[in-house]
Amino acid sequence: MSDQVPIFQHFWTGDEPVSGDLTDKQWKILKAALTVFTEKGYSASTTSEIARVAGVAEGTIFRHFKTKKEILLATLIPLVQNFIGPGATNSLHDLLMQYDNLPIEDVLLLIIEDRQKHLTVLWPVLRIVIIEANFHPELKDVLLNNVVREVQKSLLAFLQQRQSKGELRADLDVWTMMRTIVGAFVAYLVSRTLFSEREQGKENRDELKVIVDIFLKGARRDV
Repeated sequence: MSDQVPIFQHFWTGDEPVSGDLTDKQWKILKAALTVFTEKGYSASTTSEIARVAGVAEGTIFRHFKTKKEILLATLIPLVQNFIGPGATNSLHDLLMQYDNLPIEDVLLLIIEDRQKHLTVLWPVLRIVIIEANFHPELKDVLLNNVVREVQKSLLAFLQQRQSKGELRADLDVWTMMRTIVGAFVAYLVSRTLFSEREQGKENRDELKVIVDIFLKGARRDV
């Protein structure tokens, strides 16, 4: 198979491939593989289970894909390239363009809420992508180039713009500022996941406002 296998958008509901490069059998196998991988993880998944979910014989899978790893990469790499990457970067770019004139605290809050929304919707797939990227360099490269670096570029440009306007301290490195706000956001998400009982009933937006406030009180230019 080609290294660049077009795959479906809206992967959890699609019934037909958006590209003629996939046969009906390949489509069924990849869609079933995504379901099995996200439910059980890559290591615990078997080709026999993928075949059962796809409604094909296990031998049919190996007529299209040589190994389980090839199935994984044929499923996740195009998914990151064609769906997760563009979705993450385009929505952030549009948000920054639309709210360019708002105060920095309002834009940061909107960015964090937007990222949380995307992560929540895509988490079942992102989880398997992030885990397996540690073991498959091909997947790691696609994740870094199509998602991480593109999002970083947008955030850095935003912080540099606000720094040039005098809203942020000129003596602070934008990379450090970006890592600080992203790190606080990631810690917030991890905390809500690990301590879900403690987080019940808490107003999500109020806590995000506090995160932004703490960041800005350390980074905002003295008036």
